Amino acid sequence: MKTSVIVIGGGITGISTAENLRREGIKVTLIDKVEPGDEKQTSYGNAGLLAISSIIPISSPNLWKKIPKYLFSSDSPVSIKWSYFPKLLKWLIPFMKNCSKEKFLSIVSSLNELTHDSLQQHSRLSKGTGADKFIKSGPVNILFKSKDDFCALKNEFNLRKEYGFNFNQLDRGKILKNDPHISSNYNFAASFPNHGWLTSPSKYIKALKEHFVKNGGKFLKDEVLNVKDDYVATKKNGHLKTNKIVVCTGVWSGKLLKKIDHFVNIESEKGYHIVLKGVNHMPPSPYMINDLKLAVTPMENGLRFAGRVEFSGIDSPESKKQFNIIRSGIKKIYPSLKWEEEDIWSGQRPSTSDSLPVLGNSKQNKNLFFAFGGQHVGITIGPKIGKITSDLIVGRKPNISLSEFSHDRF
Repeated sequence: MKTSVIVIGGGITGISTAENLRREGIKVTLIDKVEPGDEKQTSYGNAGLLAISSIIPISSPNLWKKIPKYLFSSDSPVSIKWSYFPKLLKWLIPFMKNCSKEKFLSIVSSLNELTHDSLQQHSRLSKGTGADKFIKSGPVNILFKSKDDFCALKNEFNLRKEYGFNFNQLDRGKILKNDPHISSNYNFAASFPNHGWLTSPSKYIKALKEHFVKNGGKFLKDEVLNVKDDYVATKKNGHLKTNKIVVCTGVWSGKLLKKIDHFVNIESEKGYHIVLKGVNHMPPSPYMINDLKLAVTPMENGLRFAGRVEFSGIDSPESKKQFNIIRSGIKKIYPSLKWEEEDIWSGQRPSTSDSLPVLGNSKQNKNLFFAFGGQHVGITIGPKIGKITSDLIVGRKPNISLSEFSHDRF
């Protein structure tokens, strides 16, 4: 009998897993409540960066020094809804324990395994699908107010160098040569070459899904209620029999797995973006703004400013304050920028307590696989995770250790 697989979740990781399995000749059904590329997906609203050097987790050893600013500054890049704080503790306490130097270095190594070849992984996945036209390559520049601010993070940048991510240092003159509209607030930059970005994360995923369906894959717009050994229970299509099941449902994976006695310590980091349309200036490549923790990405429908970390629970409404902080940041970066209209968005980053995704086979159910929890690098590592998951299902051993990503590590 031909192997069949159901992939639950149609974001970047789900569609990558499904398409890789289809290429293996496997019968694949992809299920999501919304169409892949829909604005309700986390994959829709990310910064669009293919950030191969983003191997430094938030849980770095110097995080303790930043806590007062993060908690009490009015424009802090991190905010907590205090009524949610008691529920957050089960995630927050283990998260802070992962700030030890030894654990931090282990996480960096594990993240590098997933990010370092992301451009090649995206290229391989998208080639011939029509999605490749949405990939751009070039430098990503991290902007600092001063060289002193950069030097304060010198250890983290040296660590990136150790993993082969070299960068150029740009003074104010070189910054302006590249982009004369950058404000006088920013006088130093670390420029990482050979990175990439998506000009439309939504259209990129839609194109991958259309190719998947056109070439024999099946997509069901439905809600998954539960998973068992050999079937998936759905809201509209009832019980769907299958040989293998892959859970790629981001932050919602925690609730789904709880029903089958699998605990994963995952939390929603709500993120926000504003896309400015009809701008009078478009930068040549993306920026990361160090003090604001904002990404600035040129896209086909405008200039996207994405960032913010809000701990308020998975079902909380979006915050007007977060959008206003981003608007204030835009003026700090581009004082003379003008635009015709704006689109706003908020969504849920799936972040585990150790900043690593959940990847691999269930220890309790040999038919069940996990591929979720990409935190701040979900769009970057989605194709790699999809390839690894596909390899596991067809019996091909991946060339990296998966023990650090196992679901039972919690």
